[in-house]
Amino acid sequence: MAEFDREELKAAFEAGKIAVADDNIRRLDGLLRALTPRYRARKAAREQDLNGQLTRLEVTKNSLAGLWDTEALLCAFEVGTPQIINRLLGAVEYGIDFVKNEREKRKVRRDDPETILFMDLRDIYVGLSGKRGISEDGPLHRFAKACTKIIDEGIILPQPQSLRKALKRRAKAPSYFRKPQESQ
Repeated sequence: MAEFDREELKAAFEAGKIAVADDNIRRLDGLLRALTPRYRARKAAREQDLNGQLTRLEVTKNSLAGLWDTEALLCAFEVGTPQIINRLLGAVEYGIDFVKNEREKRKVRRDDPETILFMDLRDIYVGLSGKRGISEDGPLHRFAKACTKIIDEGIILPQPQSLRKALKRRAKAPSYFRKPQESQ
């Protein structure tokens, strides 16, 4: 994924009243690029049957593993076949792990992808600014809105009270369900 627009990243810092520095801009760019595919995958998973997805991914994994039997023949037509098979298998295995994780999360809590994204953006905000406050239209909410606009203009963030409730659920969750905290 390409880098995000530097001016939009600066605008997110300004919206959150965070000092704009080149290191912070690069850091936010990397963090948003990591969050974007996870948000999109959660959004797609919400709209689809996870058990069906898991079954299709397992079938795909088995099909790809079966290609190793014909590797020599395929290499005659495309020298990079082993690398292609490995990359596809890696992507499918990552997808399987993701779907299994999402299925387990659904058993524990019912946060929608936008709330999870808001919580992730709150963690980023705290890491960059050191501030933990949540208010109706405060710096955190403005920062999160600016970041979601960078990711996808169609994202509608939940209200701050939804974030507060989600944070309480996360605090009460067993330790193996909690997201590891970043060292500051």
